[in-house]
Amino acid sequence: MLFDIGLLLNVRIQLGIILAVFCGYWIKKFFFRTETGKWKSPFAEDSRKPLTPLISDHAKRDETMKRAFTKKLANEKKWDAIVIGSGIGGLSTAALLSKAGMKVLVLEKHYKCGGACHTFRDNGYEFDVGIHYVGNFIRPTLTRTLLEQISDGQIQFAKFDNNVERLMLDVMSPSQREYTISSGPDAFENQLIKQFPDEAQGIQEFFRLLKRAYDPRGTMAWFAVKLLPLWFNKVLQLFGLPRLLSDFYALGKKSVKEVLENHIKNKDLQFLLSYSTVGFLVPPSRVSFSMMSLLHVHCCEYGSCYPIGGASEMPYQIVPVIERSGGRVLMKAHVSQILTEGGKVVGVRVGNKENSMVDIHAPIVISDAGMHNTLLDLLPKRVAEKSPAWPLAKTIRPSVGNLSVFVGLRGTPEELGLTAQNIWIHAGCNLEKMFTESLVKPLPELLAKPYPALRLSSSAGKDPSWKNRYPDRSTLSILSFAPYSEFSQWSGLPTKKRGDDYNTTKNAIGQHIVDQVTTLFPKLKNAIDYVNVGSPVTIEHYLSTREGGSYNMEHDITRFGQEQSALLRPESGIEGLYFTGQDVTSCGFASCLYSGFLCASIILKKRYLLLWELFNLHRKLYGLPEGRNDLFF
Repeated sequence: MLFDIGLLLNVRIQLGIILAVFCGYWIKKFFFRTETGKWKSPFAEDSRKPLTPLISDHAKRDETMKRAFTKKLANEKKWDAIVIGSGIGGLSTAALLSKAGMKVLVLEKHYKCGGACHTFRDNGYEFDVGIHYVGNFIRPTLTRTLLEQISDGQIQFAKFDNNVERLMLDVMSPSQREYTISSGPDAFENQLIKQFPDEAQGIQEFFRLLKRAYDPRGTMAWFAVKLLPLWFNKVLQLFGLPRLLSDFYALGKKSVKEVLENHIKNKDLQFLLSYSTVGFLVPPSRVSFSMMSLLHVHCCEYGSCYPIGGASEMPYQIVPVIERSGGRVLMKAHVSQILTEGGKVVGVRVGNKENSMVDIHAPIVISDAGMHNTLLDLLPKRVAEKSPAWPLAKTIRPSVGNLSVFVGLRGTPEELGLTAQNIWIHAGCNLEKMFTESLVKPLPELLAKPYPALRLSSSAGKDPSWKNRYPDRSTLSILSFAPYSEFSQWSGLPTKKRGDDYNTTKNAIGQHIVDQVTTLFPKLKNAIDYVNVGSPVTIEHYLSTREGGSYNMEHDITRFGQEQSALLRPESGIEGLYFTGQDVTSCGFASCLYSGFLCASIILKKRYLLLWELFNLHRKLYGLPEGRNDLFF
C-alpha cells in the first residue's frame, strides 16, 4: 500500500513538472502579458472612502434603486457595454468595467435593482428575499477587498454569534430534539466530537476531506478552467490532469451522501453534517462534496454575517460606482431580444410591442439573465447554437423554486425572542426523503401533516440598524419548497392578477406553515400583523427564472465536474456576448461576485492578470495573508 501511494504521488509530481515545462512559456505569453489598451486597471488605486451615515430615507434610496427606463435615458450616450440583469453578478461586472473607464448600461426587468439582493417593503415592514446571511466578510480576504473596491468601502457587516444555526428534528412529535451549529475555526468539528464521541474518527476524517477539497489551490482550479481556452481544458481532461492535480475535482465527483455513509453511522450526525446542502436546492445524494466544502468553510469555519442596513445595501452602494463613469442602471427595462448581425452581437431590444420597443446598441453585451434565458429565448437559435454552453442549456434542468412566507410582527426582536440564528425545522430526520417528498407530494398530502422542512430567518434579529429604522416592529421570513406543478397553471400571469384560486392555494400553504411555526414558538402568535406568501411563480415573475427556480441552472453534482465547469464560463463563444452570474460559478453572494470578476477579466483582456492586480492591492491594504486559507473565503 505504501508503494502504491508513493507511486501515485510520484506520478502527480512528474505530470505537474511536465505540464509546467510544456505550458510555461505559453501561459506567460497569453495570461500575464501587459495590455496596452485604453482601459485602465479597476484596481489601480484604492477607491475606499470614509464611511458615510446609513441612508434610511426610502425616497432617497428609491432614486438609486428604482430609476425607471426611458428611451431618452437609454440612448443619451454611446455605451461601451450593456448588462442584462442587475443581480450581484451583473452589478459587479458593470462596476469593474466602469472602474476601468467604460460607460456601462445595466437594464433590469424588475422595478427595483439588485436581483436576489433586493428587499421589498409593504405595510410598514421590510423583507429580504434572497440574502438571509452571507459567509465571512469580516476578516480581510480577496473577496472582501473585491467588494470594497466596487462599493467605495461603504458596505458594513454584522457578525453572528458563534451558535450560528439551530436545527430541530422530528418536530411536533414525541421524539422532537434540537442541535446548534457552532462557527469558528474547527468549532463545529470539536462540538460534534463531544456530542458523538463514538463517531470521533469518522468526524475527523469527514472534516479532513472537507479541508482537502476546499484548499485554495483547488478552488483556484475551479475558477481557472473558466478562463483557460477550451482546447487547453480538453488537453488537461484527456490526460485526467485536473483530478490528479486538484483535490477539488478528485473529491468533487463524490456526493455528500456517499462520503457521509462511508464514514458516519449515526443518522442524526449524518443529518447535522449535510443539512446545509439544502442551500443548493438538491438532496445530499446529488450535491458535490467539493461544493459543500466551499459553503462550509465560507459560512461556518469563519462565521456568517449580515449587511448592516439590509440586503439592498449591496446594490445601493455599487450603483454609484457604475454611474460615476457615465453609466446607468435602469429598471422596468425588459430585454426581449439580443440583437445580432452576421452572427455578432450588436446590442439589445427593450420591450416587445412594435410601437414602444427600443433598440440600444453596444459592442459588448453581458447577460446576467441566466444561460437558459439567454440561449433559449433572447438569441436566434442559429446564433445560440454556436455557444459551447448550448448543449448544457438544453440538458441542465432549472433549479427548484422556494415557497416564501413573509411575516410582519408587532414588537421588538428582543421581546419576541428573534435572534441572528437561522432556525431549520424538519418534520423528520431523513433529509433525502424530506426534500423529495416536499417536491412530489400532492398539496393535500403536504397540508395533512407538519410541513417537511422550513428555514426561519429574521433580518430584524440580524441587522443592528433595524431598531432605528423600524422601531417596535420585527419580521420573520420562512422558506420552504412547494411543487411547481401546483402553481404552473398561473405561470405568465401578472402578479396580483392570478385570481382567487391562486390566492387560496398559496395562502392555504402559508397558513399551514404559520400555524406550525407559532405552535413551536407561541410567543409569535399574537404578534402577527402581516402575512404575505410568495410561490415559485412569484420567483418566476420577478427573477425571470424558468419554472420558478430560485437559482437558474440546477446545482447537481454533474454541473461542477471538469467538463461542465469549463463550459459554464464568461465567454459565450459568440462575438460580443459574455455571461456572468450564478450559472458561471454557483449560487451565493460571494460566488456571484466572483462571476463578475471572471467576466471583467475576460472583457478587459487581463485573464489571470486581473487577479494579480487585485492581490497586489489587497497586499498593500492588508499585508500578505497569513496562510492559503486566508486568500478567498
